[in-house]
Amino acid sequence: MAKPIFTIRDIADLRLVKFEIPGGVTSPLEFAEVVQEIKSQLSGAFAVLLSGKGPVWGYGMLVHEAHPSQAIATYDPRLGYIVTQTHDERYQVGQVIGDPEL
Repeated sequence: MAKPIFTIRDIADLRLVKFEIPGGVTSPLEFAEVVQEIKSQLSGAFAVLLSGKGPVWGYGMLVHEAHPSQAIATYDPRLGYIVTQTHDERYQVGQVIGDPEL
């Protein structure tokens, strides 16, 4: 098992949070440890866009820590980033945000 590796990058008022899990396998404790290390970067005056191949419980941990942000969206390769939570009238649950890196 391995700890996930996170890449965090800002583009305008969006914060892209991408992760990968070396070897494809991590434990809940390993994932939680890294989320705690980056949690201060998951909330603020921006929408958080989450992307990475990982377990649903890992996404749950990330969404929990990012809750105070303007909005949270998760990536679907067929559609883009789908808003799943919002505290900002500029974003609506179900809204699709195109990939800001394109």
